[in-house]
Amino acid sequence: MAIDKVTNTERRALLDVAKKVHGYKFMQAKGYNKLAKKAQDDRTKRLFVEISASEAQDSEYWAEKIGELGEKRERLPSALLTDLRLGFMMSILGTRGFFEWAIIAEDESIEEMAILAGNLTDSAASEMWTRIASDERLHIERIKKQVLGMEGWEMGGGGGVRDVIFGANDGLVSILALLAGVYGATTESRLLLIAGVAGAVAGAISMGAGAYLSSKSEQEVTGKENQRKGIRKRRSPEEEKEELARFYQAQGFKKQEAEAIASRVISEMALRAEYTVGEEVGLTSEESWPPIKAAILTGLSFAIASLVPILPFAFMEVTPAAITAAIASIAALFGVGASKAIFTRKSWIGSAVEMMAVGTLAAAATYVIGLLIPE
Repeated sequence: MAIDKVTNTERRALLDVAKKVHGYKFMQAKGYNKLAKKAQDDRTKRLFVEISASEAQDSEYWAEKIGELGEKRERLPSALLTDLRLGFMMSILGTRGFFEWAIIAEDESIEEMAILAGNLTDSAASEMWTRIASDERLHIERIKKQVLGMEGWEMGGGGGVRDVIFGANDGLVSILALLAGVYGATTESRLLLIAGVAGAVAGAISMGAGAYLSSKSEQEVTGKENQRKGIRKRRSPEEEKEELARFYQAQGFKKQEAEAIASRVISEMALRAEYTVGEEVGLTSEESWPPIKAAILTGLSFAIASLVPILPFAFMEVTPAAITAAIASIAALFGVGASKAIFTRKSWIGSAVEMMAVGTLAAAATYVIGLLIPE
């Protein structure tokens, strides 16, 4: 076999990419299956089941490739863990955002595989893996256009990722910095606890309100701009038919004649239009991220994250509490930064260190300011 002729280094690189592709396809299969269970009508349900089965078949194909590369078949996560992860990611990214995230991640992995394939030392292996990458590219492009209505690499929406990360980061950094500043000025545990709780409540309300107003304003501006450009929401064929019928009636046609002309026009438009599965199942439309959801996610993530630097002062002496709060907050910032990489697919270490460094510098600055204030 051509695979037997690749070097160990090449095999490991191919194996790493194959595992990524397998994982993304498995998640998509489960995601479409999840949507099938929620579908209200039989046609939509059937379409989701077909897409899910196709992705599951591709996932199995890549599981076989992993085996051919000399690795044991990966044990798939339990149904409960998969459902929890899918539910979490869909709630944060939005339904469409989740599938965009998965397909772009898969696309990036296939690009990486194509580069690896072109550089393999054995020509037969290079040809085989290049063909595999090419076939996958065609599959990805079909899913992008026909199911998700995507163009290129663009990801339309980030859902609530920004709200959760922003809220958690601000909750950790601002409350840690606040407590560090107060601790620099006074070492009374009760004052530190009061300051922390007050800051957390005020911050959560402020962040939630800010996120609500920001999201609402963004929707209003987008709506006004679309209105100015004459862009309308996509309507159903029945709505289009009714409007056309009213138009022809206004032109002097009788009701039956107007409806017949409208039906013929709509039928011809449907025949000329490119068939897109996503339009039928509702995945090609842009999701509007509700302002109230943005407010809840931001405010709640701020409140939960702010507990990390506050809680030690409720149960410990002031100095051990300050040390514990600092260590726990920095560790939490590292964790938030690392978890952000799940969505961005960038280096989790770089993301974690960056967020941790920002929080540490902010706390150090306010502590020095606190020391400069006389008691």
